[in-house]
Amino acid sequence: MCVDIRTVLRKQEKELRHFRRALFSTDPADSGLASVVPATVLEQMRAEGKTVPHSFGPVRSVTDRHAVLTIVGDITDQAVLLERPGRAGSVLTLSVAAKHKQLGTRQAVDPAEARAWVEAIVGPSWLPHVYSAGNLSTVGTSTPRQLTTAYFYLFLGPDGVPHAEPEHELGVTLSLLTGLG
Repeated sequence: MCVDIRTVLRKQEKELRHFRRALFSTDPADSGLASVVPATVLEQMRAEGKTVPHSFGPVRSVTDRHAVLTIVGDITDQAVLLERPGRAGSVLTLSVAAKHKQLGTRQAVDPAEARAWVEAIVGPSWLPHVYSAGNLSTVGTSTPRQLTTAYFYLFLGPDGVPHAEPEHELGVTLSLLTGLG
């Protein structure tokens, strides 16, 4: 199923452009959180190959009139995320979460809408290289737990070119997003 988010994108064009620029920048000053995170913490994160997560939203859902979405992204060294010292390259991680507008409770994200947002962020040329980890975050303490936040990964070589899923022990099965229909 294809979800048309073009209307929302037109209304959020400036914010989405800023999100992309901040996400792919190597300057920590581009992070909206850089002003509230102590410089020593930013330096330590950079030394560990991590970045301050960037957030986009809340933006209204196009598939659920009661939901708003927030998208969080960061880029981490593959050596850090995959726990493989010396591994070159980086990993773009995007998560898409939904909340009920009035109640503020978390809810599951429509997979087709999450895919549409990921495509809007990475563009059509990188989309075939994006992996989905499915919905991972849980809500509540009763069984069964609802998995609410959708996670996506894009593996980039040291040259910035996307590549196939490397060997890892992330504890999740990844599948190419374009293979999900």
